[in-house]
Amino acid sequence: MDFFLKWWLRTGRCGWSRLRRWLCERRYLSIALPTVNSLTDIEDALRQVTWTMDGPLHLYDCISYPQTTWTKKQDDCDGFASLAAELLHRLNPDYNPVLLTAVLQPVQKSHTVCAFTAPHGSLFFFDNYLLRRTNCRSYDEIAAKISQQAKRLVCWDVRNPFTLELLEFHKL
Repeated sequence: MDFFLKWWLRTGRCGWSRLRRWLCERRYLSIALPTVNSLTDIEDALRQVTWTMDGPLHLYDCISYPQTTWTKKQDDCDGFASLAAELLHRLNPDYNPVLLTAVLQPVQKSHTVCAFTAPHGSLFFFDNYLLRRTNCRSYDEIAAKISQQAKRLVCWDVRNPFTLELLEFHKL
């Protein structure tokens, strides 16, 4: 099982997400996203989205376009993270948002957040609609924080939220 989960996070998930975005979500790209002027505005926008589990056609782990999440007003943690990253980038590109995903045991506890560099240098992250202001200095520390409620951290990655390019991958 761990082999499949590691393969899925490293290779399968983003390939599937890109294909699904192209096949099913292109029509949402012209949708306007809310204008934000602060981190609080981003939290407020994210609160308008309802968490829901991805269905079978998402393979339970598809990363939707931010516009899809905003239009449908529902998604799982991947959608929240993608939307947060887009809004952060529009607010200030220096935040350098990334998608950080931790694959956990049990698998249902796996989670994606939008991590970014705060003005004073530490890392903060959006955990669905909640802004977590931390003193984390590395993505490893964030992965440890989001995996606290699980039995075991299997692997985690960091991706560019706009291209889904793999920036870091760690297996345990």
